[in-house]
Amino acid sequence: MKSEKKKFPDMIQKETTRRGFLKGAAVTAAGGAVAIATVGSIRPKVVEAATPVKKSVLRYLFAERQNCTGCRACEYACSVHHTGVVRPSIARIHIFKFQNVVDVPIICWHCDDAPCIEACPTTPVALKKDPKTNGIILDEKTCLGAKCMKCQEACPAEFIRANPDTGNPLMCDLCGGDPKCVEACLEQSGNPQGPCLLANKLGFGVNQAYRNVTPEEAGEDLMGLLFYPNKTGERRSGS
Repeated sequence: MKSEKKKFPDMIQKETTRRGFLKGAAVTAAGGAVAIATVGSIRPKVVEAATPVKKSVLRYLFAERQNCTGCRACEYACSVHHTGVVRPSIARIHIFKFQNVVDVPIICWHCDDAPCIEACPTTPVALKKDPKTNGIILDEKTCLGAKCMKCQEACPAEFIRANPDTGNPLMCDLCGGDPKCVEACLEQSGNPQGPCLLANKLGFGVNQAYRNVTPEEAGEDLMGLLFYPNKTGERRSGS
């Protein structure tokens, strides 16, 4: 005799489908639209406009380097957001492969004292901070590009690199306070310990704990922290 009980996966699928429908209906009804109730009534039902949830502006990036899987989704998301195409070479974030083994994400620290802005020699200064988002904004008309790159020399994170097309420095504007690299990392990392990239409104420690840690030093730290064996099975040296 066949059991009349529903299979658990089927129940989940049906519940998920129902939630998706209701969610879609709610979106359609936003703005005071009139929705027709298709179940239990044929009378029109007025749905109140949903109050949009205001998203917090995120002013700093952080990297849990040991969680980086090297998926490079952050580079893809950054380049698509700023240019509309997948092109890691023009991404504002980039992954450094230390000794061809360890993946080290290199991000802008959005330093409180902004050495890159201090080093800019132009008048008016080609770099400025967005007071709302803390992102670094570049005035391409004022910037001297490859002729200068004083900002790159001053960057303690060794983050700044030149746009291969224009020669201008690639600066992180934090995507207006909603970093796309963070969203991509959260979705694509697949790491049970959590994503590599994080963002927050507060930048405690940004000029202390991470200052003067070069990508190479970060790579060596990771080599010592994680186990990367040689062909012989012995622990690989960071030197």
